[in-house]
Amino acid sequence: MKKEKILNFIILTFPFIDFFTAIATWENLPSIGVLLRSVFLIFAFCFLLKKGFEKKSILVFLGMMTLYSLFDMGFWYLEKERSLYMELSNLIKIFYLPILIVYFKEEDSIIHSSTMIKVLLCYLLLYLLPYPFHLGHNMSELYLNKDLYLSYFYIGNELANVFILLTPIVLVKLIKDKNKSLPIYVLLILAMIYLLGTKALYGSILLILCYFCNQKREKIFSFIKKHLSFVIGFTFILIGVFILWIPQSNFYKNIKTTLEFYQINNVTELLTLQNIDHVIFSDRLTTLSKVEEYYHESSLKNKLFGIGRTQLLKIKDIEIDIFDIYYSIGLLGFLVYLFSMIYALRNTSWNSFYHFLFLLLIFLSCITGHVLLSPMISSYLAILFSLNKEEKIQRDY
Repeated sequence: MKKEKILNFIILTFPFIDFFTAIATWENLPSIGVLLRSVFLIFAFCFLLKKGFEKKSILVFLGMMTLYSLFDMGFWYLEKERSLYMELSNLIKIFYLPILIVYFKEEDSIIHSSTMIKVLLCYLLLYLLPYPFHLGHNMSELYLNKDLYLSYFYIGNELANVFILLTPIVLVKLIKDKNKSLPIYVLLILAMIYLLGTKALYGSILLILCYFCNQKREKIFSFIKKHLSFVIGFTFILIGVFILWIPQSNFYKNIKTTLEFYQINNVTELLTLQNIDHVIFSDRLTTLSKVEEYYHESSLKNKLFGIGRTQLLKIKDIEIDIFDIYYSIGLLGFLVYLFSMIYALRNTSWNSFYHFLFLLLIFLSCITGHVLLSPMISSYLAILFSLNKEEKIQRDY
């Protein structure tokens, strides 16, 4: 029980680690964020090694990652132009998720959904509180074609992905428990959606609503039949609010800024491959083409062990996680990563809600990135497996 309390307390520190890491990034200061996450990873690693004496497959799983890492570090030493710190950080970020998934599946202590309520509150307050005082940063400081309030966080999609993952978990828990703080959370969440408003956030909200509507479709249809006039009236009010909301939101401002930057004046101009890449993928497909060209012309060693994170950033990171992983660690590294993820995900008895959220975030990793390679997100993606276990225990009782 004591260990469980400590573990839940550690998770509560994550929002503050992310917040101060982002501030350090804005100010070009050294950050201890990667170091602190690495300490947690080492703790999980040691736990699994201890378990490995009982389960040989865990030892094989960890051994493959360690062996590949040692080989890769040997190549870093030979290639002086690569940054050892950057390459090591990249490996930690890549294998962070599969190791933590296995850890949370094997660990007897549970991360409680009540802890996630507090975690979300921390993120919401850290994001929203600077705004009334005109503090924080805008994404336009980093990209001329973007216009979003970031508070003191650094990457918009990273922050949005945290909210996409945590918000439905917390709202479901608050509704189920009939928690009196639900209205406060709803107001804070609406303020966050209004200010942050990335395409991924709005698209994910729509997908999450579709999921719940599908899950509760029989009750919804029954309610509509009984209260048809109320539903029609409410729908018109909702459409009106939506029409008034969108032009004032940062979502609209962000889209408008992007369209003006690329001089897109109508839908016809938008529906070209180049403009779809500009607006929807934020030039990720163009970057992917450049990286693929460099990789294709590189040596056999680079094809097997990757061009490295250092070289990838010289071209520009793709921000489609699976490609960033593949090109940075190569074919052999990617096979090890693939094996690690398959091993980590095997024999998972999913709660359908958590399964949906997991798949949603994997989908976002292929569109916006900043999921599989972001410890800020992958930590909570791994924690889903502990919440999933908590749900199973509650069902059993």
